[in-house]
Amino acid sequence: VMCTVFFIGCFALTRERVKPIREKQAPLKDDLKDLLHNRPWWILLGAGIAALIFNSIRDGATVYYFKYFIVENSNEPVTFLGIPFVLSGLYLAIGQAANIIGVVLAAPVSNRIGKKRTYMWAMVVATVLSIVFYWFDKENLVLIFIFQILISICVDYSELKTGNRATGLIFSSSSMSQKFGWAIGSAVTGWLLGYFGFQANVVQNDQAINGIRMFLSFLPAIGTLLSILFISMYPLSERRMKEIIGELEQKRNQH
Repeated sequence: VMCTVFFIGCFALTRERVKPIREKQAPLKDDLKDLLHNRPWWILLGAGIAALIFNSIRDGATVYYFKYFIVENSNEPVTFLGIPFVLSGLYLAIGQAANIIGVVLAAPVSNRIGKKRTYMWAMVVATVLSIVFYWFDKENLVLIFIFQILISICVDYSELKTGNRATGLIFSSSSMSQKFGWAIGSAVTGWLLGYFGFQANVVQNDQAINGIRMFLSFLPAIGTLLSILFISMYPLSERRMKEIIGELEQKRNQH
């Protein structure tokens, strides 16, 4: 109910400040046609799906990792800020808090070295940290939580911004990539759990345990590597974006 009120308020109180280049509204089919030929849009969509697969696999496997590998039932609940947590809950909560740090750091870092390089380096670091994560033993809880913080700071697709003034269709690529990424990641998690011989609520064999460990290390790293590959092909650098913005401003002034 509150979201509905806010959405309606956002619509009712918003005023257009950008002077359109054309007075005539383009048909939806023309917008879709332009979008399908928009190479940067496809690259961002692919990078977004790959990054969300990373998050989906790691988050989706967390409960299994702590229940069957860490065996969190053998540990007492941890109290953090006066709130009792099981280890898996604390692990996920700390990851979300670290995402906020990543959001705060993204702007100053990207302003200094560029958005594309910031994203690529963040994905590279997340890939390396994820691979190292595989070798942590169940007694290395401090390192497990430290790496969760570092990885969560690096991986936050919401900070992937290209600087272009996106239409509703282009902006929707972010939402669509999230849906695809979570769906694919969740499906892959279920399929691979079966492949590794996982059976719920029983003591897991070595193959299943090894597979569960890979869910938080090697398997999500494939997602970040794919994301790096996509973004490496992204053609709109800061320099090119300034040129595009300048050309658009000239066209608006002419009209």
